[in-house]
Amino acid sequence: MADALHLYDELVTRYKEYAVLSSVTGVLHWDMQVMMSPKGAERRANQMALLSGIMHDRLTAPRIGELVERLSVSPNGLSDAQQANLREIGRDYRLATKVPKELVEEMSRQQSVSHEVWAKAREVGDFPMFAPHLEKLVALSKQKAEYLGYVDTPYDAMLDLYEPGGTTAFFTTLFDQVKAANVPLVKRIVDSPVKADRRFLSNEYDPELQKQFGRDVMKQLGFDAKGGRLDTSIHPFCSGAKGDIRITTRYNPRAPQQALFGIIHETGHALYEQEVSAEHLDTPLSEALSMGMHESQSRMWENLVGRGKPFWTYFYPRLQSYFPQQTEGVSMEQFVLAINHVERSLVRVEADEMTYDLHIILRFEIERDLFAGKVSVSDLPRVWNRKIEEYLGLTPKNDGKEGVMQDVHWCEAYFGYFPSYSLGNFAAAQFWGAMRRELPQLDQKMERGEFGDILAWLREKVHLHGRRFGRDELMTRATGKALDTADYVQYLRNKYSELYRLS
Repeated sequence: MADALHLYDELVTRYKEYAVLSSVTGVLHWDMQVMMSPKGAERRANQMALLSGIMHDRLTAPRIGELVERLSVSPNGLSDAQQANLREIGRDYRLATKVPKELVEEMSRQQSVSHEVWAKAREVGDFPMFAPHLEKLVALSKQKAEYLGYVDTPYDAMLDLYEPGGTTAFFTTLFDQVKAANVPLVKRIVDSPVKADRRFLSNEYDPELQKQFGRDVMKQLGFDAKGGRLDTSIHPFCSGAKGDIRITTRYNPRAPQQALFGIIHETGHALYEQEVSAEHLDTPLSEALSMGMHESQSRMWENLVGRGKPFWTYFYPRLQSYFPQQTEGVSMEQFVLAINHVERSLVRVEADEMTYDLHIILRFEIERDLFAGKVSVSDLPRVWNRKIEEYLGLTPKNDGKEGVMQDVHWCEAYFGYFPSYSLGNFAAAQFWGAMRRELPQLDQKMERGEFGDILAWLREKVHLHGRRFGRDELMTRATGKALDTADYVQYLRNKYSELYRLS
C-alpha cells in the first residue's frame, strides 16, 4: 500500500510538470490573440513549438509509462479518485506516445503562423492567402490521425481528442435526430405572424459601457474577478486555469447582444475552470471531462439562463440604466423576444439557438469529407457556400467574416472540435431539466438576481468531478440517464412555441 502511494505521488508530480507547462502555453496563446505586437508572430511560433516539444517530452517520459504500468497492475491502496487519475494519466500518456515529438513541434509552429495569416486573410476575405497554411494543417492532422489510430475514418481520431469515445457515426445519429425535429420547427417560427422588433438593437451602444455591464453580469453569475479577467480579441475565447482565467469578447457598437452573450458564454467556461477541485489541481481530476462537457456549461449560461425571462426580470432594469435612450419605450417582453429572435444567418457565433446546430452540422460534414478525401482545401469556399445555401438559404458576400474563414478553429487545427458545441447544447438541456426538478424555486431566485444555486448544483454534479467519470456515467449520476437529445428538442419546442405563440 505504501509503495503504491509513493509511486502514485511520483506519477502525479511528474504529470503536474506537464500541466504547468501547458498553462504557460495558454498564457502565450492568450497574449498572441490579445496583446502581442504584429511583428511577434514568428518568434511566438518558435516559443510555442519549443514549449510543445518540452511538454511532449514530459508526458512521454519512459518513467511515466513505468509508473502507469506498475500502478495499473497493483493499485491496492489507491482511492477511487486516485485510480481515476491513474486511468486518465494513462490515456494521456498513450495518446502522446503515439505521436512523434517532431510532428508535435511542427504542428505547434504551423498553428502559430497560420493564426496570424488567418487574421489578415479573414479581414480582407482572401481565402487563397490562407489556403496554403490550412493545407499544411490538414496534412499534419491527417498524419496525427494515422499515428493515433482509428477504426472507420481518420476523422474519428480527431473527434476522440475532444470527445472521448465520440465518432462520426455517434455524432451523425445525434445530428439526424435534431435535424428531424428542428428543421420543421424553424420553418414554423419563421412563418409565424409574431415578429420581433429589433430596431433598438441597432442603436449606438458605447463599447465601454457594454464592457462595464458585461462585468456586472459576470460578477452576479459568480465569476471571481480576482481569479480572472476580461479582454478583447477577434474571436471570443476562454483560457487559463483556476486562479488565472482569461476570457475575451468583441464589441459591436450597433449590436450589443453580440458582446454580452459572448461574455456570458465565456463566463460559463470560466466558472467551470474556477470551480474545479483545488485538491487535484493540475491533474485530470481538475480538467474538464471533454470539450462537449465544457460547452454544456457555456451554452447553458448563455442560452438557458441568459436568454430567459427570469434572468432579464432582474437584469433588464440594470441594462436600461446603462442605456436609457437606446432602450426607451422597449418593454422587457419586447427585449426578450428580440434576443430570442429566430433568423437564418451567416455567422455561427451570432446565430440563434434554433439555427445554431445547422452551422455546426455544416462544419461537421465539411471536416468529415475533408478527412475522407472527398473535398480538398481549395474546394472549401465553394462547398461552404453551397451548404449554407442548402441549410440556411443564404449566400456569403465574402469568404472572410461571413464565410469559410469566419471561425478561428481551423487555423489552430481544431478539427473535430465543432461537434462539441452541439453536444454541449444537448447536455446543457439535460442538466437544466434535472436541475429544475431538484430546484423548483429556480425562476423566482433568478428574478431576484440569485444565481448561486445554479452554480452550486453544477459544482456538485459536474465541475468537481473533472475527468473522474466517463460522459454517460456523469450524465446518469446528474440527470438519471445517459446523454440523448430528448430534453434539448423538448426545451426548444416549449420555449419557442411560447415566444412565437405556436399551437
